Amino acid sequence: MRFKSLRKSNQVFIFAALLFAGLYYGAGLLVPLTFAVFFAALVLPVIYWLEKKTGIGKPFSSFLGTLLIFIGIGILLFFFVQQLGVFLQDIIESKDQIISYLRKVQLKAADVTGFSLQEQNKLLEESIMELLNMTQTYVSGILTGITGLVLNFLLVLILMFLVLLNRDKFEKFLMMYIKPERQEETKEVIQEARKVAYKYLWGRLQVMTILAALYLVLFTAYDLRHTGLLILFGALITIIPYIGPFISGTLPILFLIIFGGTVEEIISFTILIAIVQLIESYVLEPIIIGSEVEQSPLFIILAIILGGMLWGPAGFILFVPIFSMLKIVFDHTKGLEPVGYLLGNERPGSKENLMEKIKRKIGRKN
Repeated sequence: MRFKSLRKSNQVFIFAALLFAGLYYGAGLLVPLTFAVFFAALVLPVIYWLEKKTGIGKPFSSFLGTLLIFIGIGILLFFFVQQLGVFLQDIIESKDQIISYLRKVQLKAADVTGFSLQEQNKLLEESIMELLNMTQTYVSGILTGITGLVLNFLLVLILMFLVLLNRDKFEKFLMMYIKPERQEETKEVIQEARKVAYKYLWGRLQVMTILAALYLVLFTAYDLRHTGLLILFGALITIIPYIGPFISGTLPILFLIIFGGTVEEIISFTILIAIVQLIESYVLEPIIIGSEVEQSPLFIILAIILGGMLWGPAGFILFVPIFSMLKIVFDHTKGLEPVGYLLGNERPGSKENLMEKIKRKIGRKN
């Protein structure tokens, strides 16, 4: 009995090691394929609607769905690259202005702390210049890497079209390995996983759009420089839980400090950014995304870390919805229900999102 238990444990460890190795060394194929599957899930309701209302065939509807993603992401990529180029040029032209502003800060620091300007210059000026040069190099590297990004995007689009075109075939292939008495349950799991993927992606897109609108109002009110770049980057980066919102909120504050905001402006701007972040995290996400894709914060962080280790920046984005889909599979797989429970975020009333609670309370009053 003890030997069998040890053997089973070894098999689990070997399987886990092989799985991680496969994910790591197969990232070149798996990353674009996973993006293709998620994009396909995002446009699938539109494709079904087109096929039902217009009667067009699967190849043409799949092409239209792929074209929709191409246009949407292509527009975002174009504006992001354009704004990034403007920012790089501004950094080069504003070196003297930034250094002058920092020297004013040094004078104030010298009055408060007694730390002489000479000592401050020795510690800060070289590091600031190094930081500015590093920023230029980093941004230039991003612009240089745009070609590779475009090629990977085209690969994702090709894979997405093929996934959409063969979607029924993949489902039939899976059913060939499922016992007849479990096929109906398996179809329900597939539908639920597809729904979770769509709800997560579409919900995220809605949250990012509203957040971009809030940022636009706030940044315009403070006349913040490079508003377009900050809005695009700030909205897109929030797709990464916890880390994304922190970067999204910190970067505009740094821009206001670097480009000469007063102390009062910086304090009030920081407070308003914090309020926007709270609205995004505790109002928009619960209402729009809902509790269906809610996971334990611990496993969200683990998903981000593991995704970054295996797939780099793409893993930060992809592993959270992957874990959401795995939770659905575990919930419906005999013997793995405890793992699904562990991945979830069970709280009193967690089955009901904030909007549903509001409706229920209004209904009681009426």
